[in-house]
Amino acid sequence: MFKGIKLLMAATLAGATLGCSSNPDYHSASDLIKPTAQSGDVPKRVSLDQGWDEETKDKFWFTSQGARILPYTWFIWLEQPGSEDLFRNSDHMEMLRYLPIETSERNPAGLPIGFVAAHDDDTNQAWMGMTCAACHTNQLDYKGTKLLIDGAPTLANFVLFYDRLVAALSETNQDQEKFDRFAKNVLGDKYNEENSDSLRQSLESVAIAAAERQQVNSLPESYPQDFTSYARLDAFGNIQNAGTAFALHDLSNRNTPDGPVSYPFLWGSHQSDVVQWNASAPNTPVVGPLARNVGEVIGVFGNLSMEPAPWWKKLFGLKVSYSANVDINGLGHLESYVKVLRSPQWPEQYLPAIDATKAAAGAQLFAAECAQCHQVVPRQDEGKKYVSNKTPVHVLGTDPVTAWNADRRCAKTLILEGTKKAILAGEKFGAESAAISIPVNGAVGLILDHPVESLEAGLRPVRTHSSEKSSEMEAASSNSQKSLEELVSDHVKERRKIASSSPSTEATSCGDPDSELVYKGRPLNGIWATAPYLHNGSVPNLWEMLQSGDKRVTSFWVGNREFDPVKVGYLYDSGLNEFKVLNSSGEIQPGNSNRGHEFGTTWTDEQKWAVIEYMKTL
Repeated sequence: MFKGIKLLMAATLAGATLGCSSNPDYHSASDLIKPTAQSGDVPKRVSLDQGWDEETKDKFWFTSQGARILPYTWFIWLEQPGSEDLFRNSDHMEMLRYLPIETSERNPAGLPIGFVAAHDDDTNQAWMGMTCAACHTNQLDYKGTKLLIDGAPTLANFVLFYDRLVAALSETNQDQEKFDRFAKNVLGDKYNEENSDSLRQSLESVAIAAAERQQVNSLPESYPQDFTSYARLDAFGNIQNAGTAFALHDLSNRNTPDGPVSYPFLWGSHQSDVVQWNASAPNTPVVGPLARNVGEVIGVFGNLSMEPAPWWKKLFGLKVSYSANVDINGLGHLESYVKVLRSPQWPEQYLPAIDATKAAAGAQLFAAECAQCHQVVPRQDEGKKYVSNKTPVHVLGTDPVTAWNADRRCAKTLILEGTKKAILAGEKFGAESAAISIPVNGAVGLILDHPVESLEAGLRPVRTHSSEKSSEMEAASSNSQKSLEELVSDHVKERRKIASSSPSTEATSCGDPDSELVYKGRPLNGIWATAPYLHNGSVPNLWEMLQSGDKRVTSFWVGNREFDPVKVGYLYDSGLNEFKVLNSSGEIQPGNSNRGHEFGTTWTDEQKWAVIEYMKTL
């Protein structure tokens, strides 16, 4: 089935062009959309030099990864719940902490950064979905200046966004006047009773599916309603449920997404040996970044489905057929942009100048206490590969919920039972397995089902910026005679190696509370622009990070964009939601602990301020 893959890879490494990849137009879906006036004002922002020109930024913001939430025209004209104002209105999207941006060729309706048009080949229709930029772009305000930071963790509240979206769909379906306005705008000159009735049937179907997703990813009533809130999301939980509940078509086969994390910053992610907060995904050459990105799309409306394989696939011993809306080519382009993204430098033209003497003193303290986990990478070396530190959770003392959920949650395997977990080789699924292994299996299946596109997408970042790619190209060249199956097998072996070296994944049975779990420590370049801190966003600024766990603030406001250049974080005496470490009984809320990571907490205040000053320079 994959005959010729070795030859294709060899040709690609020699500089040949594969398939449709020479210069594909991944924003072509926008050509299906009639340009629409901006809804609301867009603030003027200042961008920092992070290695991207304006064209690259625009591509990253609006290149589709295949995710589909609603038909694009529906989203353009959908009204907010309880209001006639449009859902996409700038004030509304800013309240949700997404970033309104002007209309453009790639953004014909003036949607926020990361809200993109995806093309449906079967219906020749444009759908609205999210791409990486929606969750990994942020705005930081200081005394009237709005700094746009590419690759920074968003402050957005995805759960509130989706709750309001479900409510808007439901109200539009049930309120005749609201629906009539919606239908006339969506259908335009094709509006008539028959088409209106057909649109309503489609709307009802989409509204029901959206409500099902909302329910599957809901929290128990014992949790605070705003538990997830601004600046964090349980991405692992959503990805797991996308595989176990939706792809396997059993909505009861779910786990509660109760381990929300801060969105990680993107610069340096392509260069790291592993990704994810729990260091569970290897960045193996060619396949690693692609598998990581396919898995991400599965969790954000990639609509993965696993079905009984057709007869001709069964001839090859394949029991399951995989389908999804993943745009593999688009993912290759997005990864190539991330590869050359650099951390933001502290902008002294907009923020207070760094005290060089104090920073020099802080550098010595950082080298002695912090650098063993957070290695210092000189700015000129940010494009080079590095090995991240993996620290056991019990050593860090930080909240374990995310790490435990990511590795230990179980789910029924249903149609996958008896098939190989890595599809090509390895042990077989039993009746139950680690929940994360199911979407991982789906990602591998999708890659193998699209060999030419997958190989090209995986190689695209390798070929990006020849001056920085020597080690990557050498690694890829050494694999030039390997088939896609072998490259995938190498990736799977690396995942197993992670599990065996620190049994934090499926090396042990899911649900084992005694096995070791880890969190990843990475270089802190640009850390000043990534508050709140710790993996779960439980610490508002760097000053609080250097206090002992029992002295850190246990409640603070999130969602405020105004920057505090002294403590380094956002102002937290006001905002859009109050983050609470403690529950109503005065005990630490699981998932919200701000304890642990006690490194540097015994320094004097003078030493702490020096280290903070130094971290501004990273």
